[in-house]
Amino acid sequence: MSWREMQVGDEACAQLEDELLFCEECRLYFRDSCPHHGAPTFVPDRMVLEREPSRALRTLPEGLAVKERPQGGLGVWCTLTVIPRGCIFGPFDGDVLTDRNDCTVYSWALRENGSYYYMDASDETKANWMRYVACASSEEEHNMTVFQYRGKIYYRACQTIAAGNELLVWIGEEYARTLGLKLGEHFKYEFGEKELLMKLFQDLQTKIPKEMSSHKKAQEQHNCRDFVTSIIQSHESSLRREVPGALREGTRNLVSLGRAQSRYWTFFGFQGDALGRILDKTKIICKLCGVRLSYSGNTTNLRQHLIYKHRQEYNQLVGGPPAAQKETQDHPARTSMVMTTPVGRTTRAISDFIVTDLLPLRTIEGEGFVQMMSVLEPTYKIPTVVFFAQTVLRDMYAQAKLRVMDSMKLQRHCTVSIDLWKHEQSHTYITVSAHQVDSAFDLRNYVLSTRAVGEEVTAEKVRAALLDVANEWSIGERTWLSVMANNVDVRMAVTKLGWKTLPCIGHALQNCVDSALQQPPILRALARCKRLMENVSSFQALSDKVGSSEVLHKFQSRTSPAGSVKWFSTYDLLQNLQDHRSFLDGLSEELQGEGLGLRPEDWQVVQEITGILKPLAIATSTLTKERFSSLSLVKPVVTSLIYKHLATNEGDSELAHDVKKAIRTDLDQWYADREVNCVLNLACALDPRFRGLDFLSQVEKVETFHALRQETAQLARLQPQPGDPATSSCGPKPAKKPRSDSGIEFLLGDLCNVRSASVNSVNQQAEQEISGFQTSEAAALCQDPLQWWKTHHTQYPLLATAARKLLAVPATAMPGTWIFTQAGQDVYGKRSDLAPEHVDMLVFMHGNHKPT
Repeated sequence: MSWREMQVGDEACAQLEDELLFCEECRLYFRDSCPHHGAPTFVPDRMVLEREPSRALRTLPEGLAVKERPQGGLGVWCTLTVIPRGCIFGPFDGDVLTDRNDCTVYSWALRENGSYYYMDASDETKANWMRYVACASSEEEHNMTVFQYRGKIYYRACQTIAAGNELLVWIGEEYARTLGLKLGEHFKYEFGEKELLMKLFQDLQTKIPKEMSSHKKAQEQHNCRDFVTSIIQSHESSLRREVPGALREGTRNLVSLGRAQSRYWTFFGFQGDALGRILDKTKIICKLCGVRLSYSGNTTNLRQHLIYKHRQEYNQLVGGPPAAQKETQDHPARTSMVMTTPVGRTTRAISDFIVTDLLPLRTIEGEGFVQMMSVLEPTYKIPTVVFFAQTVLRDMYAQAKLRVMDSMKLQRHCTVSIDLWKHEQSHTYITVSAHQVDSAFDLRNYVLSTRAVGEEVTAEKVRAALLDVANEWSIGERTWLSVMANNVDVRMAVTKLGWKTLPCIGHALQNCVDSALQQPPILRALARCKRLMENVSSFQALSDKVGSSEVLHKFQSRTSPAGSVKWFSTYDLLQNLQDHRSFLDGLSEELQGEGLGLRPEDWQVVQEITGILKPLAIATSTLTKERFSSLSLVKPVVTSLIYKHLATNEGDSELAHDVKKAIRTDLDQWYADREVNCVLNLACALDPRFRGLDFLSQVEKVETFHALRQETAQLARLQPQPGDPATSSCGPKPAKKPRSDSGIEFLLGDLCNVRSASVNSVNQQAEQEISGFQTSEAAALCQDPLQWWKTHHTQYPLLATAARKLLAVPATAMPGTWIFTQAGQDVYGKRSDLAPEHVDMLVFMHGNHKPT
């Protein structure tokens, strides 16, 4: 073999190891998941943006603490009951260095394609907490080992770390090979302080990482990659084979050769000490029979032993046709039973399942789920809840959070909605969502964070929670409006933060109608109606008479959910009775005999209340067509309800008159605030469907257009428009000014200059755009206002900026379907079932989920 072939082979082995992890229990290397112990536990950092002050300290995971060391400097201590052996921390963050002379005690070397570069954590605004982990002074002292995995540095707990113990890291055999150290069997890793290890870095051949270089030869990369891929595939195939149950007792803990790539090593290992160090490299032990064989650096003896002593296992390794394979070939239909999808894909699918359906993580431990997975994926080992929570889901959460942050940082204005809800453990949580219209006039709704505010809700607790969320997402200065249900503590908290408040139209309608329906005649009629609906399906005499009548089936299928007390459920119940009155009248004798019949006065109530609630039901249906309907719908809907659909008529009974008046009065009070009305009117003025403001008085129209001019001009001053000198430096140069004529300048120059300046002023431009917008053709009522603005925003650039701000405001504090349908009870029930430590993460991902 030539020197070049040896060099390529050596580097291929190094690249293979960069893709493998090490199991501290069975002392074997694996890829993704250990065949015997499953996937390892990766402990993620707390997510902190780069360049944040004290970033390194703020990334410290729960269960660890940074304290002063007796020897001086800082160190990291375990505050958990125990850190299990095999837990992996990282990756190590910092700056990439290419000059070894720039290395510090916070540097680690990384190998790539035969050369090295360095990761330095001197800068605390770029590093993470791992910079504070002290290096052990000897091998006996350390409890963590450093290793390279997929081009990054990680620390692995090589022994159990109890509470109160300091985390001490040092190099093991893996990292020693990364540095290219030729270790003898009695090599001791006693380099002392980190400065001594840094001397080894001086002998490393430095090379810029691949993402920073541009001079690598493509052909050489391709050849090396093919070579490494073939090794990885063969190694993976050996790892994925099921080791027969006939392994000799006590041989599972034999130590494999660290750089072993032959498939034969599946059944062989060396005798090791308690720390996993090979005691004698001249003798290798068979895991199948316990025989000791001579080992001289090649696998000839291993192969011959398998051929003569363990022929079936040998056939499995080399791809021969053992009995099991022949059976599969004879019965192709069984092939699907042994073929499995990659572990990574299955694990991610389970994670998507948990997030999409907002399920507690304990679901994966349920007997039914385990049984289902054993049928769908017989060879798949379900990772632990801890692995899902701290590794898979935490990684998905971090990626989604960065994606949302990147999208939000481009927006100047932000509206938030605040959802206060109860957990089954008597704790109250507050979930904050953000709403923005991007530059393409697409509405973006993001769930930001969920915070616990304790069992007793106070304004100060809510303010602290909201402030924490605002600081986390950097929206404190950009938030100008908040939409919420009518809660005094939340309103006081928001006011203290300097945000404007707006009532949720969903809760306003719900409270007004529920209150109006509390009159005694209505309650008595509703009680009898509900009793009829609840018992009709079990009424034997009715079933005997009508049999499998289609009308009865339709009637029963539209019964409201048991225990539902919301007015929209009441409307469905009454409308169902009204639609089937003729059917029920034909059964009046049987129903009266069972005490289930409705009296004439009951039918009168049903008819009147159904008529009153019908326009309200249509209003709620309109508000639920989109996940979050626009604020511009609120004023037209409320106005039409108060002055048209709920207006009293001469033919109304006293009951109908009182119910309509109660709803009108309460609804008017919800939106009586002058500042709230101003925001509602501005949103309508920017909606192409309502731009004429025909539902407002003349005085209100004048005030609204004046406020719109001020709002538009103010936004224009804050954000220079395209074409302004401040934003046109990179654009085409302006046309040359025509040669002046001294005579006409003398006569008209001042007059024309003043007029030109006036036309080009922001106020004048806003006036012109408003005038043109108001006189243009109105959009259809069914048209999406944002779709209209997508087409016309270049025609009205200043108004378009105001439209992005005002039309982003939602009409409700949560999705409309959560307020007006059974979906809300389902969602809050699922939230309540989550473990408290997973609430924030799962609610965030469920609200912003994009299936992978």
